[in-house]
Amino acid sequence: MNEPSERDKAVLESLIRSYITLAVPVGSRTLSKRYHLGISSATIRNIVMDLEEMGYVSQPHTSAGRIPTDKGYRFYVDSLMSQQTLSEEEKVEIGQKVEAAMKEHRAEDILEQICKVIGDVSHQLGIVLSPRFDMGVLHKIELVSLTERRILVVLTIRSGLAKTMVLEVTSKVKPEELSETARVLNERLSGLTIEEIQNSMKERMQSVSKGDPKLLRIFVDEADEVFQFQHSEDLHVGGTSHMFFQPEFQDREALVEFMSLFEERDPVAVLLSERIHRPGICVTIGVENDPDAMHGCSLVTAPYRVGNVAGVVGIVGPTRMPYPKITALVDYMAKLVGNVLQD
Repeated sequence: MNEPSERDKAVLESLIRSYITLAVPVGSRTLSKRYHLGISSATIRNIVMDLEEMGYVSQPHTSAGRIPTDKGYRFYVDSLMSQQTLSEEEKVEIGQKVEAAMKEHRAEDILEQICKVIGDVSHQLGIVLSPRFDMGVLHKIELVSLTERRILVVLTIRSGLAKTMVLEVTSKVKPEELSETARVLNERLSGLTIEEIQNSMKERMQSVSKGDPKLLRIFVDEADEVFQFQHSEDLHVGGTSHMFFQPEFQDREALVEFMSLFEERDPVAVLLSERIHRPGICVTIGVENDPDAMHGCSLVTAPYRVGNVAGVVGIVGPTRMPYPKITALVDYMAKLVGNVLQD
């Protein structure tokens, strides 16, 4: 089959727009009434049949109209849909919601709230992946004595984001030794990326003669864990209630399978991690998504940057989503999240 003609494209675009709005199979009469295509209903019917042969639409059952296929949505996103930007009113509304979220002081709390804003504004599922620190540059390590055998470790990345954890030691560390240990660690590691530290910690700490030996040994032996910033908790999800109202999820089994995926978090976090270095808007549709539980969905993402580290903002919903509006929202939120965390 040849590529769709301009008239085919006009009918396909109208059918997709109608299906996104109505959520029911679309017939040629509906297209004729809703859109001024300048052709008869009979001609539209023939074009729709051609589009079906080309794989852009399908017919759920004999007496029904047509619905877009994954191929149809892909062609629409790549070639037909018009670019859209958010209105000033929408930007103001988002700004107010984000400002309320900024009352939280921790980056993770802010991302959790922003994720809910994305879900509420889009009426889909909002997702945000916390910044990935592999390429983040270590600014400083602070060691604080909590009890005789518990040490608070604060790792700060040059972007301003930080991680805290508690280390258990076998015997008391003297205050002067704790201070000296922190000095040695900063002297050897400050200015390196997290990835460099994890890969060369043992070599860089050789011949160290100052500081507390047992505490330094923990840093060397458990470097992968101490400097591990990637966790399933780094994936934030907001707007899950919107999925209950999507016609596609009236099938409870499909809904349970979909929501279980986001409760597990790890597969989605890995999926988003792979998009950190893909610039601009990325849209995957239906079977283009992995795992299988997302085959009925589309995923729209964009990376955001905070200094020299990056994360991902995205929206998940049924393939029947308003792509121009969703892509505009994801693009805007990616820029906004980067600015918010940078401040």
